Amino acid sequence: MSKRALEFVETWVQEKIEEAGIPEEGQESPAKEWAEECIEAANEEGIPAPEINEAFDNLAEFIDGEIEETRDREEHEDEDEDDEEFEDDDGDEDDDEEEEEE
Repeated sequence: MSKRALEFVETWVQEKIEEAGIPEEGQESPAKEWAEECIEAANEEGIPAPEINEAFDNLAEFIDGEIEETRDREEHEDEDEDDEEFEDDDGDEDDDEEEEEE
């Protein structure tokens, strides 16, 4: 298995997700289109398609998994932020003023 193919694809997919964003749940996945783009980009970097295909049984499936993982991570981050806001909002406004004075 090609380490450079793995590293290239993982980096390319993360950059693509950051650039394009993740589709909303229920929207059609861009994974097949992205897989084609990724193979083209790899080829431009001197990594031939057979090397990518050897490293990934199904590149589109891998990309779908990365999209879902990113979506889950973002949802958990949002939940954590909501939890922090709830914990900080105890109704006692004097806490902030006391901290500033110290």
